[in-house]
Amino acid sequence: MRSSRSKVILSVAILVVGILATVLFAMIPSPTESSGMVVDFGDRQTLYTEAGPDEHPVSALSRACGSWGFELVVEGGTVVSIDGTANGDGGTWGLYAVAHGARDWTRLGSDPASHSISDYTVVCWGYCAPGELPTRAVDSTGVCFYGLDVPSRVVSMAPSCTEIVCAVDGGTWRLVGTDMYSNYPEDVVRGHGDGSISIIGGYTNPSFETIMRQEPDLVIGVGDQNMHVGVAGKLRAAGIDVIIMDGGEDVDTVLDNIFSVGVALGTESDAVNLVGSIRTSMDAVSDVLGSQPYMTDVDVMVSLSAVKSPWVSGSNTYVSDVVSDMHMHNVYSGESGWVQVNSETLLRCNPSVIIIASTDYEATQSDYDALISSLSPEWRGTDAYRTGEIYLFTGDSCDLLSRPGPRVAQMSELLARVVHGGAFDDGITVPKVIGDGYADYLTVTKEGSL
Repeated sequence: MRSSRSKVILSVAILVVGILATVLFAMIPSPTESSGMVVDFGDRQTLYTEAGPDEHPVSALSRACGSWGFELVVEGGTVVSIDGTANGDGGTWGLYAVAHGARDWTRLGSDPASHSISDYTVVCWGYCAPGELPTRAVDSTGVCFYGLDVPSRVVSMAPSCTEIVCAVDGGTWRLVGTDMYSNYPEDVVRGHGDGSISIIGGYTNPSFETIMRQEPDLVIGVGDQNMHVGVAGKLRAAGIDVIIMDGGEDVDTVLDNIFSVGVALGTESDAVNLVGSIRTSMDAVSDVLGSQPYMTDVDVMVSLSAVKSPWVSGSNTYVSDVVSDMHMHNVYSGESGWVQVNSETLLRCNPSVIIIASTDYEATQSDYDALISSLSPEWRGTDAYRTGEIYLFTGDSCDLLSRPGPRVAQMSELLARVVHGGAFDDGITVPKVIGDGYADYLTVTKEGSL
């Protein structure tokens, strides 16, 4: 077993530094970008056009439809149909906008011609059902990710960003820099080794100077690390495009992040296809579980370590979202985000299954036995301990669980097999410790994991 205590302290320290940075560093405002207009047909099928000075949404829509060869039907100032997609039971066309400094869409209810597109970061003619909003068009800092120049040199500041770039871009060919923890896919590691991909710092402390030396034209980071946001402000001031993704609070946010990176890279259709594939795979796993006549929710805890008072997944994490979709109940859903909990709460929450995601151990029986023997009395008082339902995810499996990225479908199947293994009826048994070979235990989503 490796030096568990020191590595647990390091892992928690990284998490704490990120949280403290969010509190201590003010968000650096982004330079105002030229406003534009999105036409959103639903299911992330969008088109974008730049807007002229003081152009209003109706004239911009008419101009854009003419250039795209779309038939536009407007009656009494109301958009009725765009390219054959007409108002009806599936949705209606409406005008939405993101105000400068905001992140979310607001529906504009007054006369569309009374608005100037330049008054907003971006506007959208969206085909939406009641209660729906158009596809996200701005990043975590409120900057529109449409209309950017197609990049040729990309830097990623987080492992989840690196995985998304490679997934929607078909590899590492545009990556010139990543954080030191990015290690998937394997081509990233090879790039670090041969010098084609530089390391630009750690996850919580990317180096602005090192990033600049890579001469990127697009840099990607995450919004729950305010150090990324601070570096983004400096990069934008230097004329470099930056996308700051949301932190991965749920699966939909992860899919929105994939889409936004695809738009910025100029591979929007590939991103849409990837999002559809992920959803289809997750639905297939859910269908396997749903086909069981007596499927019940199982109380589950996901932890970042086996220390007495661990950091666990609360609500507003993509792990918790997956858990709730796979006939499981997150016993810490009353908490928000990744949170350190008091050891006494383990007895009160009493999980039936505990999953520990940690790189402090090797994927060996001896390391697993050492982990179990190190557990505090509070851990030993849980049903999971008494029934032997404690699992260790280490190596690539730990990365799979802890990174809100394009491998979320594989993570969902692996969790489902741990908790509801009998539902798959294929003879595959997941061991108590899983390392780099997690794909060996997948069938429904196996192709997307390689």
